[in-house]
Amino acid sequence: MQTPMKNKQRSKVRSVRAVSLLLGLGWLVGNSFASAQSITIGGANFSEQTILANIYASALKNQGIDVKTRLNLGNRQIIAQALENGDIDVVPEYLGSLLSFYDDKTALTTQKEILSALQQKLPADLQLLEPSSAGSITAWAVTKKTAEKYNLHTLSDLAPVSGDLTLGGPPEVATAALGLPGLKAVYGINFKSIKSLDMGGPLSRLALNSGAIDVATVVSTQGILAKEPWVVLEDNKHQQPLQNITPLGRKALLTPEVTKVLNQVSAKLTDEDLKQLNRLVDIDHKDPAKIAAQWVTEYTAKTAQ
Repeated sequence: MQTPMKNKQRSKVRSVRAVSLLLGLGWLVGNSFASAQSITIGGANFSEQTILANIYASALKNQGIDVKTRLNLGNRQIIAQALENGDIDVVPEYLGSLLSFYDDKTALTTQKEILSALQQKLPADLQLLEPSSAGSITAWAVTKKTAEKYNLHTLSDLAPVSGDLTLGGPPEVATAALGLPGLKAVYGINFKSIKSLDMGGPLSRLALNSGAIDVATVVSTQGILAKEPWVVLEDNKHQQPLQNITPLGRKALLTPEVTKVLNQVSAKLTDEDLKQLNRLVDIDHKDPAKIAAQWVTEYTAKTAQ
């Protein structure tokens, strides 16, 4: 027969165990909530951005963080607004173009200068993380036939004949400081007409190969450049600035854990990785989410070790 004292002691033990269990669960839940707070990764409307956004998402998911993606958002103006509204929390950015967006008069070229300027220009609630060594720049390509016809090797060669040619590219190429305005200012390039297409994607590929446009706006690391017999014109006056790929995010969501994961991605990412990943998507038609996850598994370290 159990005495009241023994019952009381057992009840106390059970209570202590229950409290310990709850505290333990509370710690786990607390940590889980901190690490699993939902983050939305955004990306612009070309395949490299889709790949990078999926890499960020996959790396974060591997650490138990709840992640969503919003891809193919459009140009930088749309992305900046989405960050401001809280519709997205993190986006892969390109340093030089980002600075040009906030200061279209900038002539800075080194990473240190650009980062310093961006710290002054970015909205107060946004923060850049560590830049990667990888970076792709906007470039301009012509078919081999066009290059031979006009003897084109550099953007300086393009200037005298540009008035007879049609440029194709994303809508913002006509107005972005590093697009047509920059080409005019640095090289004196002024095209006969401009067609709104995409950034070296299937629309531009079809238009350039069919002769609907004469010059296509492309990304220097796009896989399509390895397949098509195009000539990418040398930026011989260095109109395009340094474009290290760097995570940009809302400070409120950049917890130490999120920051660590994204900085690890930046530390691993290389130009060769970008070219290979772009080729897999653009040429081999692989699923960007799947190849991003494979890259993360293969090349990034786990944060919890």
